[in-house]
Amino acid sequence: MTAAVTYIDSSVVQALKDLYQEYKLRDIQIAISNPSPEVLLTLSRSGLVELIGKEWYFVRVHDVVQVCLQHVQSLKGASNSPQAPFSSVENKPSLFARLSKERVEKLSITDLESGNGRPPLPEERDSKLEPLLSKDH
Repeated sequence: MTAAVTYIDSSVVQALKDLYQEYKLRDIQIAISNPSPEVLLTLSRSGLVELIGKEWYFVRVHDVVQVCLQHVQSLKGASNSPQAPFSSVENKPSLFARLSKERVEKLSITDLESGNGRPPLPEERDSKLEPLLSKDH
């Protein structure tokens, strides 16, 4: 079981940037799961969201595992052209966009955690593969 991280400071941001660079040299991709709105904002402001890639932020750990497995499988049988891990969900509204809208509407943390006030998600959505952020936002 993992504990939620509710706050990160500049030393954590720098450590994540260093880790990203080290992993990149080894062809290892970092994926982030379920960051709090405050942590996500800090990551975004620091440039880490863009550095890691918006498509590697997820709602749940299960989502990360499923997409990473699919990504590994696609690498094994892939042609020479790299493909994004979420081509089927890129056009759907991102959780980042929904969280940003909720923040503007000044919903309480309790409302965010309970899902109150969130716009309804599309019925055709596959939550197991939903990225936290879409590349378009």
